[in-house]
Amino acid sequence: MLKLTSWFLLFIPLLGFSQISKEETQTFYLDNGTAYTYKKPKLLEVIKYAPRDLAELGKFTLQKENLLWTSLTFGSTVALIPFDQKLLENAMELGEPIGWNKDATYDRLFGVLELFPRDINAAVYFLGNGVTTLLIGGTFYSIGKINNDFRALNTANELVEILISTGLTTQILKRISGRQSPSAAIESGNAGGHWTPFPSFKSFQTETPNYDAFPSGHVATMMATITVISTNYPDAKWVKPIGYSLMGLMAFEMMSARVHWISDYPLAILIGYVIGKNAANRRIDKNFKRDLTDEIIKPRFKTNFGFTFDSEFKMLKVTVVF
Repeated sequence: MLKLTSWFLLFIPLLGFSQISKEETQTFYLDNGTAYTYKKPKLLEVIKYAPRDLAELGKFTLQKENLLWTSLTFGSTVALIPFDQKLLENAMELGEPIGWNKDATYDRLFGVLELFPRDINAAVYFLGNGVTTLLIGGTFYSIGKINNDFRALNTANELVEILISTGLTTQILKRISGRQSPSAAIESGNAGGHWTPFPSFKSFQTETPNYDAFPSGHVATMMATITVISTNYPDAKWVKPIGYSLMGLMAFEMMSARVHWISDYPLAILIGYVIGKNAANRRIDKNFKRDLTDEIIKPRFKTNFGFTFDSEFKMLKVTVVF
């Protein structure tokens, strides 16, 4: 069943068909009355915006209003590092009875692409795989083409964009940090894994597990995917709780299978959220519903004061104009 579902999702994009539309924008109204307006998407935007995503991520971490989140991210990372080994061992003990302490294995498509998980832990690990994001993007693309839906088409573009952006970002940081993965650390007897900043290109390519743990590309990709979908479809209240629960399950599985340390996750979450939010927001023109509360409680009116005089009386005149 899993194989059939994967095959179906893989070829969903082929089911879409082009429709000639003279529309340049489409507006969608949320349950609260807010309007989201989208322009007709362009394919090359996927490549165009990827470098900007990296620049905006760097800008986000330095902006004064975001220093709290930046501090929490780096502070939690530093605070967790001393507990990495102990928490990893706990995760391995909890995962062993259900077989989650084993390496994920897959059947290959055409003998090349690892696409079909052989067991449940492989399926959970697959959630953060780029192929999963592409499959979801293909689904949105097909829906958008069939229904001439600009929101779905833009969402599809964004999912491809964030896959490129998170991949570039995490790869750069992995090659800078050079953190040893748990499997290699256990094999070499390095509790918590060693850090080898800026390993050589050859070393990274030939001994990847010794240098590619930090930050987690799977968590960053999944976080960005959830953020893109939830930002474009805020009325779908189930996206975040289900998405975050699955991401937490995946994070636990990767610790059980000796793929990541827990301190590999905070920065990955920040990366995924910022890239996903920026990718989605730049394509949405938001027109928020006007709040009438002040007009109801505090009516707007103009008051004029004046005096009238005659031979016997002096009177104050007040004119109120609503």
